[in-house]
Amino acid sequence: MLFIEAKKEGVYFELPHAYTDHETCCYISISKLLSDANIKAAINQVRTYCFDTGCEHACITNGHEWIFFKTFEKGKKWDKSNAFVIRSLHFFVAEPIRAYNSFSFTSITEKLSLSSLLNASPSSDRPIYFPKDKINSYSHSISANKLAGTLRPIVNYYFGVISDNDTEFMDKCYVSQRDYQQTSDGMRTILHDSLTPYFAEYGVQQLDDTGKGGRIGGRITKNLKHSRRNEVLVLFGGKGSGKSTFLKRLLFHKTPRWLHDHAVIAIVDLLNVPEDRKLIRTHIWTNLVNQLDKDGILSDTRERLIELFKDRFKIASNQELFGLSHESERYNMKLNDLISRWKADHAYCAMCLIKYWEAKGCGAVIVVDNTDQYSSNIQDYCFSSAQEISDMLKCMTIISMREERFYNSKIHGLLDAFQNSGFHISSPRPSEVFRKRLEYTIFLLESPRRRGDRFGEIDSVHAAECTKYLRIILREFGSERSPLGSFLTACAHGDTRLSLDLFRSFVLSGYTNVDEMLASGHWVFQIHQVIKPVMIPTRYFYDEGFSNIPNIYQIRHARNGSHYTALRILRRLAKSTNAVNYSYVPISELLSYFIETFSMPDDFTANVDVLLKHGFVEASNRIDIYTENVDAVKITNYGLYMLKSLFSDMTYLDLVSTDCGLYSELAANSIIEDARIEFGMFMRRERLQRVKIRVERVGNFIEYLAEEESREKQSYSLGMPEEDMFTYKIKRAYEFDKERVLESARKQRH
Repeated sequence: MLFIEAKKEGVYFELPHAYTDHETCCYISISKLLSDANIKAAINQVRTYCFDTGCEHACITNGHEWIFFKTFEKGKKWDKSNAFVIRSLHFFVAEPIRAYNSFSFTSITEKLSLSSLLNASPSSDRPIYFPKDKINSYSHSISANKLAGTLRPIVNYYFGVISDNDTEFMDKCYVSQRDYQQTSDGMRTILHDSLTPYFAEYGVQQLDDTGKGGRIGGRITKNLKHSRRNEVLVLFGGKGSGKSTFLKRLLFHKTPRWLHDHAVIAIVDLLNVPEDRKLIRTHIWTNLVNQLDKDGILSDTRERLIELFKDRFKIASNQELFGLSHESERYNMKLNDLISRWKADHAYCAMCLIKYWEAKGCGAVIVVDNTDQYSSNIQDYCFSSAQEISDMLKCMTIISMREERFYNSKIHGLLDAFQNSGFHISSPRPSEVFRKRLEYTIFLLESPRRRGDRFGEIDSVHAAECTKYLRIILREFGSERSPLGSFLTACAHGDTRLSLDLFRSFVLSGYTNVDEMLASGHWVFQIHQVIKPVMIPTRYFYDEGFSNIPNIYQIRHARNGSHYTALRILRRLAKSTNAVNYSYVPISELLSYFIETFSMPDDFTANVDVLLKHGFVEASNRIDIYTENVDAVKITNYGLYMLKSLFSDMTYLDLVSTDCGLYSELAANSIIEDARIEFGMFMRRERLQRVKIRVERVGNFIEYLAEEESREKQSYSLGMPEEDMFTYKIKRAYEFDKERVLESARKQRH
């Protein structure tokens, strides 16, 4: 840092009276300071020195007043920043700790205190307090409900991935309707999980599942009929959209008649194969050979193997075996050794088996599945392997691929050959998935014979209770405005695998009111009875690291962050277009707005990363983390759900309050004490008093959030009306919800 004493340099200044009050220090906009001619001369003088030496920080002083400021800041006009002003030397007496933390030699050289002190926001030097760090019981776990012991194996199977060999399960529960709209309580939003403009530009076709595989099924059949077999098809779909299930149903369970009679199918599943090229290659070719050998030729007689390997046998007869008697031991040992080597050459075996099937009038369709678990480089290797298989075996190869992985492979040129061979599959209708699986599971439970075959020994009383419980839940999915259906659908954002996972957590959670449901036989779920078992199914306190639902209020950047950055991003995107057709907004446009308005580029990128990972926003190229390759984003159904409902829900605020980092030590200590008292009441089963404590804690948390939003409104000159502030809606929702929650607590037993 460079500084000059103005009197010695020939320029003397005094802070104008308008900038002086009883405080010993403050932040003042540099543009305001420059309105004084003497201060402007001194600042310009020291900035010249700093530019010559490459120094970022500077200070001017008249001996008793000190002005510290940044001489330049990347991506921002330097005079739009704030200067830190010490009004008198009494500051070092009145605030010795702050003075030491900011201006001691060690703080400046090792802890970079000046960078923190002179960030554009005055909040940058405030410490952050995390209540959960001082709550001793924070990791306390919650027992599952009383039906969980019976239901756990059932829901794990029937609300998980459909088994390859369970044709009845596939027939009863597969959902082919994939382009859907979802309506949830409090909003009317159409969600089309379909092609983005980015994918359409590259010739990827939307796939409508007609029950016969749609366009991709037609493409496979047509190519086999016309002997156009040397082609790679790519099936795109989001995480958990059902790509594997679709392919297995098309090629194994519901195969079109012509395809069934004229194709041999091999699906190579890489789900449990480690991320190692050698292991992947070995697994692909070993499984490929095993599945192509449907007639068991490789384990048949030597004569049949000789017929399979007749091209190499012919060459060997003229070379290695030439001159040997067919009856001699040497001939037979030599031939056995050659056949063993040919069998060990999996690529050669696969080619021979393909020719064997061609002679029978069948073409081969090879699927390389579940490559999206790997890193980009390994996925590229899998794509190259699929192309190698297609070229070597002269067969059709299908590879499944997550949308967000397309961009990286495309820019590296690996997908140039797939320009017109890409198909996009949308996620199935979530409510239909749950409805079909619940109906099928209830059907099995109600039949004593089927129940025994499928689930083993379950006594009739437990079976009746489980059936009754599942029927109550099933009725929820018959309503478009069901809080359970809306919440699960919004949180999963097209990821059927995740929505099923959340559903399993809900069904088994100790927070689900099983006793009350069974006693009444009917239940109308309230949103607060859904949020808690889904967000923290097995824990007493919420922790973002252990939940599928993120903390929207978390401060993501310690030096210069805000509780409202994520919500501001969502609101900016929601206002970008009309309420039905949400379009993509360039990420550069959003970033510029946050730099110019809040000077929070790092907090912005950290929040966009979280929003992408959890599906609140969607990138045009479907990349699911923040990188420089994210070009444009739009708000999703999940983002709208958060922005319109969840962020102001009292149960959600209650859960995240203990997880949030807070700028106020007083507010943090209050939450810690309330959490301690509440947990004691939980252990003593004092339900009503415990709920009262939680309601009070939420009220205090809201007051803290309101103070922060008001401070930011003033600091950043936001100039918005009160009704546009987030805490305005939060307070209104709180006043409405608190009586409802207390009344619900009074009705429920301890």
